[in-house]
This record gives sequence, C-alpha cells and structure tokens, in this order.
Amino acid sequence: MAGSAHPHASHSNENYPIQLAGGNKLGFKHGNLHEFIGDKKVLLINLFIFILNGVDVPVEKLADSPGPLTELLV
Repeated sequence: MAGSAHPHASHSNENYPIQLAGGNKLGFKHGNLHEFIGDKKVLLINLFIFILNGVDVPVEKLADSPGPLTELLV
C-alpha cells in the first residue's frame, strides 16, 4: 500500500490517492481504479481492515469503522 497527501499539492485528507498491490490470494480485484467520493465516501480504516483480513488477521471493526471495504472484493 502506498499513498500521498502532500498538503501543498492537490491531495489532502479529503483527496488521498492510494495504490494497493498484492498477490491473487489477498482476495481483491486487480487493475481497477476506484473513487470513493460523495455518497461512495468510506473511512480509510475500512481499507486497513480489508488488508488485515486479506493476510489472515480476522478483524471485524477498528476504531469508528463499520467494517471492511467490501467494494474491493473479488
């Protein structure tokens, strides 16, 4: 996972680009661009839960997250 939110560029905590890469066994769709804005907005912690579940660390919730980021599942 890599991301950047340089405060003096076009990215911020509201516009945070993230690149996620990994093997096929992690269970997420490869080669897609997702935008989580407007009514599709989700918490970043949901992505962290998704990643933990992908590496066999069973987590349902962290902090104020409602759960994993299911939009990335195969």
